[in-house]
Amino acid sequence: MQSELFVELEGKIEGLIEEVELLRLEISELREAKSALEQEQSQTEEQLKRMLGKFDRLNDSTSL
Repeated sequence: MQSELFVELEGKIEGLIEEVELLRLEISELREAKSALEQEQSQTEEQLKRMLGKFDRLNDSTSL
């Protein structure tokens, strides 16, 4: 009886360990995806700033 409980407990612990490992992998993948999205956002913001700068130059040159 006691042996069966230990076997059951061991099985549950192993299952939890596997779940934790999978969650760690998922967290790692999500961090990589977040980093890629942040980099993409930064590039998009830089492109928008350049475009706005062109509009500002256009407005400045037409005001003269």
